[in-house]
Amino acid sequence: MGISAAGVVDVGAGKVLTATSSIGGWGGTPLAEVVSGRLGLPVRVIGDGNAFGIGLSVEYGVPDLLALVAGTGIGGSLILDGEPVLGAHHAGGHFGHVVAGEAAGMPCPCGRIGHLEAVASGYGILAWYHAHGGDPEVTTTRELTRRTDELAEQAVRTGGTALGAAAAGLVNAIDPQLVVVAGSVARAGEVWESALRTAYRDGLIPAVAETPLEVSGGGAETALRGAAHYVTRRMTA
Repeated sequence: MGISAAGVVDVGAGKVLTATSSIGGWGGTPLAEVVSGRLGLPVRVIGDGNAFGIGLSVEYGVPDLLALVAGTGIGGSLILDGEPVLGAHHAGGHFGHVVAGEAAGMPCPCGRIGHLEAVASGYGILAWYHAHGGDPEVTTTRELTRRTDELAEQAVRTGGTALGAAAAGLVNAIDPQLVVVAGSVARAGEVWESALRTAYRDGLIPAVAETPLEVSGGGAETALRGAAHYVTRRMTA
């Protein structure tokens, strides 16, 4: 069994090491051990951002890509030769915790201040709206994206701009074949996508200016396919 899980995941141990306040008590969960014990099956666990990246790599047929997944939080993955870069401390792909100018002063669910997730995730867009005097009766990002008043559109635009600028900075440093932005926020509409693409285009250095950016409508099933692909490759290796 392959599992796509939120949080910083030690794939060797199949354990969730840490998680943000979005999922209380999740950090420290020995997920592979628990599920394997219940089902009597071998289990591998991979972080959901990296699972999403693998799924997108398979979907687009591109072995090297940068995936940014914006939903409740922001995750993602750098995929090289079809495999995620997991990092020395198992935190590879946690792009939501790069510093973003648009998030200055905004608290991130990880406990730090000014991270991309604090302004460009679903949580962050809504938090920015409320911090700037938005209607407190608007309680979901979905409600917010349906509004047409200037403050609501500014919140959505700010989130898109921050994510596009971060994507450009990562491309300048990493030089992938393709960038794919996915997750529930990727369905936020034209105001968001226009801001995303403008900030992305304006932030690229000339050497990587032609790197394409795709917006994917894929949801959780993309991460599930990625987890299945990840575990299947290890079964047949």
